[in-house]
Amino acid sequence: MALHLGFIPHDTNDPLYGEVLDVTRDVCDHCSANGQNLHLETGQESAEGLLQFISDVQRDNLFVNFDPANMILYGTGEPIEALRKIGSFVRSVHCKDAKWAANPGEEWGQEVPLGEGDVGMETYVRTLGELGYTGPLTIEREIAQDPERQKAEIGQAVGLLNELKGKIV
Repeated sequence: MALHLGFIPHDTNDPLYGEVLDVTRDVCDHCSANGQNLHLETGQESAEGLLQFISDVQRDNLFVNFDPANMILYGTGEPIEALRKIGSFVRSVHCKDAKWAANPGEEWGQEVPLGEGDVGMETYVRTLGELGYTGPLTIEREIAQDPERQKAEIGQAVGLLNELKGKIV
């Protein structure tokens, strides 16, 4: 199961941090009873903050759904560097691209078609391979106001990923 947990307080002494830990442990325990893992989607925390949180939760079924564009959109870290830091916890990924805001972390970045942003998709796919990731490459592109454009961009993303996989493998 993958989800956005919400904003985890950066201050581990914040009482809300402890509450989020408790809720996450409860969800992990429920998943574990069903033979499932919990994947937290990246973006709202830095790689270091996410590693600290995973360590503090102390559950062996807590992993990461890595979304490189969210790192850019939220301004929480360079995605390839973050991927390398948390790679041992990555069990699922999104293929999504974005451009940095003028003031990362203060302003929201801009989601763009796959391959047109600042993620560096070839480096992203290569890095996943270096880390031993063999799971699906899930394309995420949401353009609710223009479903035809969304379909076209997803089709282009499939083509780009197939091209990159052929080039890298």
